[in-house]
Amino acid sequence: MELDGEQLSAANCKLTTDKMPQGVKDSIEAVGPQLAMPVVTAICPCIGALATGVQLDVHGQANGLNLIAYIAGDYASGKGQIDSVVEAWMSEVAAQDKEYLEQEDEWRRMKRAFKNSPDLPEEPKLPVRFLTLNNTVANLAERLANTQGKHAFSFTPEADLVAQKWKSSMSDFSVMLRQSYDGSKYEREARSVDAVNVHIPHLLWNVTMCGTPDALYRVVSNYTNGFQSRIAVARTPDNTFAPLKDCLYKLTPLQKERIQQVAHLLPLMQGEVVLPKLEEKSCQWVEHIRLETMKNDDYTMARQRMRTCVIAQRMTCCLMLCEVCEGLIQKYGLEGAEAQLKQHPDHWKDLLAETQTPQMMEAYDIIADSLLENALYFFRERIENAFSSRDYVACSGFGRIRHTKNTSIYESLDPIFTFDQALQQSVVVKGASATRNSVHQMLKNWRHQGLVLKSEDTLYRKLQ
Repeated sequence: MELDGEQLSAANCKLTTDKMPQGVKDSIEAVGPQLAMPVVTAICPCIGALATGVQLDVHGQANGLNLIAYIAGDYASGKGQIDSVVEAWMSEVAAQDKEYLEQEDEWRRMKRAFKNSPDLPEEPKLPVRFLTLNNTVANLAERLANTQGKHAFSFTPEADLVAQKWKSSMSDFSVMLRQSYDGSKYEREARSVDAVNVHIPHLLWNVTMCGTPDALYRVVSNYTNGFQSRIAVARTPDNTFAPLKDCLYKLTPLQKERIQQVAHLLPLMQGEVVLPKLEEKSCQWVEHIRLETMKNDDYTMARQRMRTCVIAQRMTCCLMLCEVCEGLIQKYGLEGAEAQLKQHPDHWKDLLAETQTPQMMEAYDIIADSLLENALYFFRERIENAFSSRDYVACSGFGRIRHTKNTSIYESLDPIFTFDQALQQSVVVKGASATRNSVHQMLKNWRHQGLVLKSEDTLYRKLQ
């Protein structure tokens, strides 16, 4: 599932602008088709944060569009073009935050001027939502507690900032992001009355980071706590020998305006949605990967698919919300679309259901495949080394083993094969870690799945 540079460029271009809605299409055009997948991955956390009132039912559980993205690429690979696009999506939130920050600065000036005055008002707790990552754990926790139940959003064009600023608190950073992905409770207590104490019933915090692969490994350094599987990773293609004309894309005023129109409407959508066609597509993708990984006894990919499908559903829903906004703008204009969302607060759900088109289902497959491919590209070896470490205590009892071959064990065997042949092929693919016990378990899984039939003590017949 790992892509070389040429294949990655082709994969990035699959999300063509003619199939994308307003805002998303403009974002892709602002960076060029080679960066289509990276920019879509980067803006989906923005869209999810703006549509903070939307909850998507995935596999029977409703949750917000909580997303964490990392855009990985070498220096001068075009990551910087994404900055202005993200800022365009969040410009309205940033403008409101500017007013809040000015009020906070005014209070600080008053405090310095009237230090002991009894008339000094209490420090304001203002809902700043566009949060810098150049911050401390305590300050960030306090900001997140003051968002009035709405999503916060953070963006950094240099992920090394996270690695350096949070170096001694990377565990706190990981925990906070893991809880924000699930929208679960976050609490922080201290004994001092002046210290920050927060009690957040649902932590809502979307994050987009850009940086080099090297910085990615400093941000994600633990591969057994579930943090890695909650991150949507996109990879920029190799542009080392690209002609200059491929690097001349930029965000135009018209593209920025169209993005801002969609961003203005997203916060007006409130409620829980069930998208049965998207759910069915997700289940089909998960089942396909499950069967493929079972044939190759690939535990790493099989485990990775479980959260990849959820992330892909949330990202696809973000694209569909933009399509709803585009339809309303085209029909009523921006002011009319805003009025429609306010006067008919549930109508957008019907419109969203109608966006479950073949094009959007195809977009789901492209996104899910890309997320899985990049996760395995960057983390497969590190995940398997971490799980096979003698310090790791596994729940399943299966040893974690390294899989680097693309050839399936199942497909490489003859229609009728023996246990010894299965063992031999497992050793070819998996190395010395393939044992008789692990092959017995693999064949047992195949039998339960209906992939093989045991005809004699040591003979197996393939059924698919």
